Amino acid sequence: MIMTAKNFVNKPTVLIFCNYYLPGYKSGGGMRSIVNMVAHFKNQIDFRVVTFDHDGDGKPYTTVKINEWNEVEGTQVYYLSKDKIKISKLRQLIEEVQPNSIYLNSVFSVMSIFILTLKKLKLIPKMGVILAPEGELSEGALKLKATKKKAFTKFAKSSGLYRDLIWKTTAEPEKKETESFKGRGGKIFVAPNLPAQNFLEGYQQELKPKKNVGEAKMVFLSRFVKKKNFKWLVDNLKNIDGKLKIDIIGPIEDEIYWNETKKSIKKLPSNIKVEYKGHIENGMVQQKLSEYHFFILPTLGENFGHVFIEALAAGCPLLISDRTPWVDLEKQGIGWDLPLEKPKKWQDKINYCINLDEISYREVSSKSREYARHWVENPTILENTLIVLKNSLEAA
Repeated sequence: MIMTAKNFVNKPTVLIFCNYYLPGYKSGGGMRSIVNMVAHFKNQIDFRVVTFDHDGDGKPYTTVKINEWNEVEGTQVYYLSKDKIKISKLRQLIEEVQPNSIYLNSVFSVMSIFILTLKKLKLIPKMGVILAPEGELSEGALKLKATKKKAFTKFAKSSGLYRDLIWKTTAEPEKKETESFKGRGGKIFVAPNLPAQNFLEGYQQELKPKKNVGEAKMVFLSRFVKKKNFKWLVDNLKNIDGKLKIDIIGPIEDEIYWNETKKSIKKLPSNIKVEYKGHIENGMVQQKLSEYHFFILPTLGENFGHVFIEALAAGCPLLISDRTPWVDLEKQGIGWDLPLEKPKKWQDKINYCINLDEISYREVSSKSREYARHWVENPTILENTLIVLKNSLEAA
């Protein structure tokens, strides 16, 4: 069923609780999923957003009013200071907005836990509640702070905190993870996260860097945390022929892990250069990606990964782990999804990339761009998210 604004008799209100929102840009894909969804559907749905008063680095915003409603790109956003992140305050905001449904994009966020507690105790009106795990239930993510998460999960299941929810997962692997986690009742939907509306614009294939045999320029664009597994890559850059340049772009969120990685970088041979280039705003991602030949990310697990489709749209074939929904890349001629258990495969494919000539590279780069274009233009990408939203509005 193709769903449009006509499916909604009156413009409904969906109240979103998320840790980060605009003007932030340092917190990763979870925030971008919300921002992109709001941008796509704000003419059909009255979204309201409640979020923290700071970006992923913890620094408070200076361009918005704190503990007040702000209009941000056509949407009302409420920025909570740390002392206001209380269950009583969230209940007050729900009573004020009187939404038709609620959207949460984290399983373990304190705001999500507070909202689900209010729901369980029937301290807020009955309504549909969407919960998007955003990769938090993957094996790799659950291993981080495992003891704390295991204890909380046991409590949450026994208390029924996650019962009767509408789960928005991004692919079949995340759906399976959710099935083993969720409580009784509820529904699970698969709806890929949405890209920015204009991210296909402004691309020119002829402006990609020239590809010389014996050289390759790669980019790792992500939050720098242990889950992204970059140190593993550096430690396995052995038997690499020719010149390899890898730039790291993104906020350093784990300083201890970064310091460990720097020690590994210093041990690399002279033909391999790895440099940190700082972080950039989301609006600059496409332009920056187009300056590289390939995108590389040996992640321990991703539920979706906005940057993968963005890299493909920028003509960058992917070298990524096989722990994401983006699989069978080599069959499609747009990159490689490789097992972390076989580092030699990574070395072989990196050498293959280095030794590609200009004509061969242009072919795989063009295929990558076309794949991204066809993926975005598939109407079911938008329809699936609308189905989730409509189900939440009918759940009251």
